[in-house]
Amino acid sequence: MANSKISALTSATTPLAGTETLPVVQSSATTKVTVANLTAGRAVSAASLSLTTTPLPVSSGGTGLSTLTAGRIPFGATATTLSSASVLSWDNTNTRLGVGTGSPTQTLSVVGASFTGAAFNGQSYGDSTERLRIGYKDGTPDTGLVPAQIIESTVQLHIASRDNANGAILFYSGTGVVERMRIAGTGDITVSTGNVIQGTAAKGFDFSANTPLAGKTSTILNWYEEGTWTPNQGAGLTLVGAFSSTGRYTRIGRQVSISGTVTGATSVAVTAAGVITSNLPFTVVTAGHGDATNAAVTASATVICTGTSVTAAAAIAATGTITFSATYFV
Repeated sequence: MANSKISALTSATTPLAGTETLPVVQSSATTKVTVANLTAGRAVSAASLSLTTTPLPVSSGGTGLSTLTAGRIPFGATATTLSSASVLSWDNTNTRLGVGTGSPTQTLSVVGASFTGAAFNGQSYGDSTERLRIGYKDGTPDTGLVPAQIIESTVQLHIASRDNANGAILFYSGTGVVERMRIAGTGDITVSTGNVIQGTAAKGFDFSANTPLAGKTSTILNWYEEGTWTPNQGAGLTLVGAFSSTGRYTRIGRQVSISGTVTGATSVAVTAAGVITSNLPFTVVTAGHGDATNAAVTASATVICTGTSVTAAAAIAATGTITFSATYFV
């Protein structure tokens, strides 16, 4: 064709199909190339592009959003669409992440609305079993509670707080969600069911917050026990008829209080400095004292506890029963 100015050429039909050919000089020879091959596999630089589809879809490298809102985190709403919500947010100024809130107040703020369910759920590693709920509220175990709930099989532990009752913290457990213990806002601890059980021998209640005397050796109360024991026949007893006895004891810490009776079917007597019984329930470390009387309460004697024995300081003549009591330390 004759040489022509570009301005004199007839305008091509657009958009181009890509199959049109253009002349190019390649290795000093004039050749042709299709429009489609001009950009295939090549980086294209452009100051701006006019989109035929707005917004640009995710499949084409866009966000699928017509606008972005400061602080909101886009997420995949569908396989090909992004979206955002006010309850999933990032505070870039303070470096805070918000879940359930658009205004996080901590490094991680998880906020639940007024609903039945959990603001936070935890699942155990290796399976999808729910193990932990925080911010759980289902109307139980008490109105107004927003507990943390640890779940293991059918046994559950609820740790709950509430604004009433002096801001008490309540502990619930069991399938029936039964209150087991509460710590009041005043610091008082109440065990609702069951007992406080000592887990390790020699451990107990520590009263070191009190100001002790100079001779203090311990502030730990680590023992309580009460029961019965059967006093044996001491060497200082004189019996007529069969021997029988009863005994009770209470131990609080190192202090032991005992009471007992020794009886002869016809009579029993004890000599001065005579042993009434020699099998105390706990061996004496620090001697203790008490009293013994006859059945008619007309004669008495001081008793001393040493070793494992109760010894009368004075004689008590024949009587039906001798009753004694004393306190000593182990």
